[in-house]
Amino acid sequence: MSYRMARLEKEILRILNNALVNKINDQRLQWVTITEVELTPDLQLAKIYFSKLNDEKDDTEYLPILTKASGFLKKEIAAAHILRRIPEIRFFYDDTGNRARKIESLLDKLSDEDKK
Repeated sequence: MSYRMARLEKEILRILNNALVNKINDQRLQWVTITEVELTPDLQLAKIYFSKLNDEKDDTEYLPILTKASGFLKKEIAAAHILRRIPEIRFFYDDTGNRARKIESLLDKLSDEDKK
């Protein structure tokens, strides 16, 4: 990955998280966090990974809300003047936290079995 791509992804991540916290007044998106941005090499598509803190609900609840807000989020990216053409945005649920909790529980079970 080039330095420019990494810099653009970090900047888009910052813009989107700032918009979610300060500019979107939807209570359903209150604890949603953008965790990662992946741009395609031609800068036509941005894969946006999100997670929701302290929530075990299905990601399908938040996906339509974020998709509906994607026009506003694209305007926020455009306002930053970092890209000539604003990429299409697609959202994906980041289940890294859930996988980490499963691994922790498995490791706890293994350590409990070793103690016995």
